[in-house]
Amino acid sequence: MLKNFLKFFIAFTVYSVCFVNADSSLVNSNAKKSVTIEYTKQGVLRKEDQCSVNFVNFGIKNDILNISVKKEDESNGSFNLRISELKNGNEGLNHSKTGYRFTDDEIKNYVKINQNDVEIVDFEIVSVKNGIFSLLIKNLKSCNGLTIKQTFKSEAIMSSYLLYANVKPTDINHAFNVAEFGPSANDVPYDVIHWNMNSGLDRLREQCRIYIDFYGRENSSGDYHWVWYLSTDNINGEKCDNTAFFKAAKESYIDYDQMDELFGEYYEGYVIKREGSENGHMDGILVNQKYLIEIYQNGCNEQNKDQVICTISSNKKLSYKDFQKEFIENCLSVIIDEEEKPEWNVDASGIKAKFSQYTINMENYNRGTLPTSETETVTYKEFKAATSSGIARFSINTECGEGSYIGDKCRCQACPVNCTSCLDGNTCVECEEGSILVDGKCVCDKGFIANEEGVCVIEPTTTIKVEETPTEEALEPDTEEEEVEVSKVNDDIEDAVDSADEEDTVEEEEKIIIPKKSTKTFKKVIVKCRVKNHHKELSL
Repeated sequence: MLKNFLKFFIAFTVYSVCFVNADSSLVNSNAKKSVTIEYTKQGVLRKEDQCSVNFVNFGIKNDILNISVKKEDESNGSFNLRISELKNGNEGLNHSKTGYRFTDDEIKNYVKINQNDVEIVDFEIVSVKNGIFSLLIKNLKSCNGLTIKQTFKSEAIMSSYLLYANVKPTDINHAFNVAEFGPSANDVPYDVIHWNMNSGLDRLREQCRIYIDFYGRENSSGDYHWVWYLSTDNINGEKCDNTAFFKAAKESYIDYDQMDELFGEYYEGYVIKREGSENGHMDGILVNQKYLIEIYQNGCNEQNKDQVICTISSNKKLSYKDFQKEFIENCLSVIIDEEEKPEWNVDASGIKAKFSQYTINMENYNRGTLPTSETETVTYKEFKAATSSGIARFSINTECGEGSYIGDKCRCQACPVNCTSCLDGNTCVECEEGSILVDGKCVCDKGFIANEEGVCVIEPTTTIKVEETPTEEALEPDTEEEEVEVSKVNDDIEDAVDSADEEDTVEEEEKIIIPKKSTKTFKKVIVKCRVKNHHKELSL
């Protein structure tokens, strides 16, 4: 189970630590007699006569015992401390996913040294070979309170799995057969998530006194990395149970949403590890749940057909009615509106849920079977290791209604505006009236224009309003008073003309007439009157 059999003896200290001596072969043969190890909440304290150093994130047991610590005295009374056989945990970390290779020159950036809480920067990396490095700390006066901590450049990428037997193994820290795990027993994880190794290792050490355990060195995708394990099978100074272990570790996952959506609070990881594959693994079990249904998606290019899209866990085998209810509540990734009540149908071919805009067809998928009538229950594949638990797998196919397509997360989504039928969110095959298909796009046809929503509507016509000149009838006075005044003006003009024969000068009396206010609007009309002078020139 463990690499070494450990003998513990009790020491009463403020840290409530345990001391460990390893009895297996050592690279540093002198350490067997001269070195003891204390596992504290601050790290792994390597105690030796000439110098005791606290190591953090460099492993346990022989990883620490094999470290070489040597003083090199200086003439000024200080000394340099040469420390060898340190494992580079950053080697090969996420190389295949991120595209970068952690270089030897970066090691110093991720080694933190302090003495009694004062940072030491006067050190250098002096050698690196086969994933192991040495460093030299300069100008020390003593070793008291000296801590060397390895930090990590990036998060560890973890693929999440479930042990179908649903019982935590008694022997955890080794590889298992992939067929024992879900989903699908085909090495397709429930999700790929990222674990912050810096905060995660701190929490496990401080809460449980559990430390990273380095095993051998592996080559994957052309890059070497160290195999390591974290579980309650490691040094577990606080005797944390699996629930406490996972609670401490879970807080450092930075993108755990999909796992929460799949399992809620029922999933409990029992190991975080990096073995020979490109990614690390988190393996777990279900707690307080006996039966599990995995739902897979068919007929969707966006979704791997071996990728679980939702799960239904329960403490009993589900009836047909129970399955309907749990499917709606747990599979929101494919349900557009959980309040909508679909029309259900069940027969030997499977189960169908017809919604207003789409239909979901369900069928069996290699483990367990769906009910074939309203009176039957779901059947599960049960395991010998835990006869009270079982697994069932079903696949679904979504048929989208007119004007929609299978989109992100395999849900029906509306076609682009003006499309009546489309292949995806960018490619139309049929268009609404008023638009035409051009290179997979529905564009407005002649005589149509896009409104604010982009919908093609009839282009409005422009009307020009022409103001007409009022007719004579329209210019007639509105009141009797106006007629009287105009008549009077005409009479005055005639009198003036008649008197022109008798007088040399004709005085025209002008009278300003102020008409009553009218509600009508008239176009301004200027009337010019020409008065002919009839008088004759008199001779003297």
